[in-house]
Amino acid sequence: MNENVNIPNEVNSLLLDYTNLLEAELSDVIYGVYLYGSIALSAFDERKSDVDFITILKRSLTNTELDRLSKLHQKVKKMNPLAEKLDGMYICLADIGKENNDLQPYPCCASGTFKKSQYWDINHVTWWTLKHHGISVIGVNLDELKIPTIWCDVEKTMSYNVNKYWANKAKIGWYFLLDDGVEDAVLTTCRIYCSLKYKKIIPKEKAVEYALQTLPNKWNLLFKEALRLRHDDHTSSFFSSRWKRAKETKKFLLYMINDCNVKYINNKVKQ
Repeated sequence: MNENVNIPNEVNSLLLDYTNLLEAELSDVIYGVYLYGSIALSAFDERKSDVDFITILKRSLTNTELDRLSKLHQKVKKMNPLAEKLDGMYICLADIGKENNDLQPYPCCASGTFKKSQYWDINHVTWWTLKHHGISVIGVNLDELKIPTIWCDVEKTMSYNVNKYWANKAKIGWYFLLDDGVEDAVLTTCRIYCSLKYKKIIPKEKAVEYALQTLPNKWNLLFKEALRLRHDDHTSSFFSSRWKRAKETKKFLLYMINDCNVKYINNKVKQ
């Protein structure tokens, strides 16, 4: 396994267990294993972050190989409790740079649980992060993958996230009564906004720090609440009730959708 100082020690142990089993069981079909996400962005939080990986395959797996891979993930979970944080995908070499819309369902792992055929986290944000910040665990250097994604592809993915995914979430009133709903909505939309603004992928907490400095002060209490939930959800809320917090979160989400469109997405289309 390749060494990298950016990988936390506890994650290194997990990856060693995983890659040793992978090379023992499927060495003839594995092209490489790579990390993207919070670890690649030097923003890993052992309480909140997942271990995001992409395993590149030389070809599609047979049913027998899928069964072996399923058992492999079961073994890893027994060997290392951190395996529950494994979130990743098995993507063929020929499919590098493609999004879910361009692919058939593929093998993946969600919170440590292996799925033989499903859609997961393949989009241009994933590929961009891998291309520019990814970590090679085993296999060739990332440059040799020749990932074709460019920044305008990332902007298209973020436009979809803003105008489809989050616009739909804004219609689900009860979602913002949940702690996870508030944290996810605030941190993720701040990340999208700041990434569009600075033209680079920014970790969620860093994005909220930028937002505190640049967005209207009326949202500061909500930012502090989202960071509170991120760090220690057992402390007292900054809001007097969940209803007030939910209402403020929805207002903020609609504000961010509009601001992203006006300043970056629609403006980009006009150019």
